[in-house]
Amino acid sequence: MNADADIYGKHRDDLIRYATTLVGPDDAPDVLSTVVLRVLSKGSLSDLSEPRPYLFRAVLNEARSTLRRRRPQWTSSEEDSVSESRPDPEVLQAVLDLPARQRAATYLVYWEGFTMEETAHLMGTRSGTVKRYLHLARNRMRGALDEHWY
Repeated sequence: MNADADIYGKHRDDLIRYATTLVGPDDAPDVLSTVVLRVLSKGSLSDLSEPRPYLFRAVLNEARSTLRRRRPQWTSSEEDSVSESRPDPEVLQAVLDLPARQRAATYLVYWEGFTMEETAHLMGTRSGTVKRYLHLARNRMRGALDEHWY
């Protein structure tokens, strides 16, 4: 196996889960494939000094491009490959309605358990920005869920 295949194999599952959270299960493989092909067209995955954070940022950017082209078509009633324990459908829909960066921060911190610093590194931003995304996401979700539950 070559170095590119090793790097891809090591991070593929995490990146697919991340992309699924951002764009849904139908588009996630396409987002990851686009990212990997783009990197390989310019060189090699092994040329990257830190492949994992680079690939996470690239997946976020490609997901944002995909979302600009169309809204995700998946709902909480579809197969959920993101988590073994499914959240309430209302909570999942509130997360899906978040802007991509808020959704990404929410996924990385609350589903994957990354620290603020790790999340910031993966998203290519500062930890204060991640805290802001989470603050905005909680407020937005609180508003959406209050409407649903009260």
